[in-house]
Amino acid sequence: MSVPISSPQKKVNFENLARDYLKIWDNVYTELKRRNSKALIYGSIALYYRLMNSRDSIELLKLGRNNGPQDLNVLVPTKYRDIFKEVVINEGFTPYYHLEVTIGDKAGIFFMNEMVIKAYYMDKISFNHDFEVDWSQEYSLSLTDLLLTKLQIHYALDKDIADIIAILLKYDEIDKEKIARVLSSDWGFWKDAVSNLNKIRELIKKIEANNPNTKLRDVIPLSLKFIGYINNYPKSDNWKPLGDDEKYWKDF
Repeated sequence: MSVPISSPQKKVNFENLARDYLKIWDNVYTELKRRNSKALIYGSIALYYRLMNSRDSIELLKLGRNNGPQDLNVLVPTKYRDIFKEVVINEGFTPYYHLEVTIGDKAGIFFMNEMVIKAYYMDKISFNHDFEVDWSQEYSLSLTDLLLTKLQIHYALDKDIADIIAILLKYDEIDKEKIARVLSSDWGFWKDAVSNLNKIRELIKKIEANNPNTKLRDVIPLSLKFIGYINNYPKSDNWKPLGDDEKYWKDF
């Protein structure tokens, strides 16, 4: 979803802006809980929240984000959509009304000064590929679900692969069985996920060309081990390869 405004880009401090977004989310999330509602953040701010105690991970999040985080991404269960809108507007945000009129039941963009909230009203992630979200989490998607949001991208950019590396630095905290289980029932998702994991080696080589880092290098064998685990995981009857000319992802 592109932001329907244009403004001159300026270099900002990624971490300062991420913390400012988290302060906003603190207020929104607290009010949602008070009203017995739920929403979870994902994207770069959620990754910052989950990885903030790993300096190497945070540096990777900055790759391709010289202008800082562009927005706060929120996943909202459909039954809490109207409450979410009320809470965000009460926090001082203004909705993008054209979007409200056209697809306001599916997504919304809200502005306050230079801060932007993008919300999707979904009961599960349904972008290029689909998967069920762990709604028992608090505040943000789990690290496992955040990894799945990156693995499901069909046209992944370097910053998306850098995000995957940042998460894999926390390899022991990832529910690898859930990821393998999700991929075992969707050949298209498996194809994009393995493709994205295979891009790790080349990106690390690029990064290390000017800044050798042993921790990043250690991610390469972990990613290969992870690919092996995924490939060897039993596949369901729904895991059916498509022909070379068949589209296996959804546009998003």
